[in-house]
Amino acid sequence: MPFYRKPRNFTPLCMISEKKSIKNNVHHSIFTSRFDKFVGDWRNDLKHGKGFFLTIGGKLYEGDWYNGFRHGNGTLSNRLSNGTFCLEYRGDWVKGKPEGVGWRYYKNGDVYFGFWKKGYRHGYGKMWYSDGTLYVGYWHMGVKEGLGMFVQVNGNRYEGNWKNDKKNGLGRFYHMSTGQLQEGCWLDNLCVKSKMLDINVRQFCIRPTEYPIPPETLQNSREILEESKLWLSQILGDIDKKLKNCID
Repeated sequence: MPFYRKPRNFTPLCMISEKKSIKNNVHHSIFTSRFDKFVGDWRNDLKHGKGFFLTIGGKLYEGDWYNGFRHGNGTLSNRLSNGTFCLEYRGDWVKGKPEGVGWRYYKNGDVYFGFWKKGYRHGYGKMWYSDGTLYVGYWHMGVKEGLGMFVQVNGNRYEGNWKNDKKNGLGRFYHMSTGQLQEGCWLDNLCVKSKMLDINVRQFCIRPTEYPIPPETLQNSREILEESKLWLSQILGDIDKKLKNCID
């Protein structure tokens, strides 16, 4: 006959200690194996709620947590050699990455404020560069794309379309030092076709042109242009015929 065993009516100590080790609610200080430190709220052994997390490398995050991720609103800072902290990012987070609206402070002095997605500048935002230039417009996964304005140190600015971090498409370039406006089409930061106009404040610029651009005075200028194109095409056709005859 099989030996009858009486069922257990007690919980082993290992199981009790394991349940007690699951972190819930507020803990004063929790240290990891790398000596990172977390102080804040827990739920089901995951960071959840409010808390700050300091890594051994000097990264400090203070803000909201959700299921172990930086999620909500929070700030990220870096510890300097003198013991103080320098702000790196403050704003919205989603699953550990900046997403939403936030400020970003770069080591080289650049500052960005605007929308983020998966840790990249995405959507409308403003970028103040350390060299004194400014960009205001739209971004796509970290690069300028869409409508935007770029202002140079000397006041000259470009307003128009961007793609892959370069001027691409229709746009306007204001030469504020000379008082002229350049309208046209750009391709990879190069203007391939444009027309020049005088702006209203040309005479108040730093180095205005000596004479304003004269207005168009030709009558039926478009018809004249079409006729000149037709005349030029006929001449080129005659030249091609003569070259073919010479070759034959």
